[in-house]
Amino acid sequence: MKSVRTLISICLCLSGAILFAQTENQLLMKVNIPFAFATGDHSLPAGQYFVYTVAPERSIRITSVDGKRAAIVNTLPNPAGAPSENSRLVFHKYGNEYFLTQVWTANENVVRTPLTAKREMELARGGSYERSTILAFTGR
Repeated sequence: MKSVRTLISICLCLSGAILFAQTENQLLMKVNIPFAFATGDHSLPAGQYFVYTVAPERSIRITSVDGKRAAIVNTLPNPAGAPSENSRLVFHKYGNEYFLTQVWTANENVVRTPLTAKREMELARGGSYERSTILAFTGR
């Protein structure tokens, strides 16, 4: 009976370690965003943020450096013609509102495109937008 409990405990520990390994986040960049912005259904204030991949890699997590704000965003990976020279975030601006539209990672030939928010679609029907690019820091 004791050996069965020990075996069950070992299996639970191993399954927990496997689950943790599958959901481990990879830091993509640190970025200072000088304006409030929206991504998906999340609104985030201006500030410094870490951007991580989330398993599966179709999602990203944006977390303020102080850890008080965060958003998980579903993205569509799209192939790029060549690897990106730098890490950067691209935003569309409608009036005074900014929306995250692309996430580029240095040395990768994939651009992550967040799903378009309803609010951005509404504003896009009304006219054109300005494009803003924020270059990222490469370390913590």
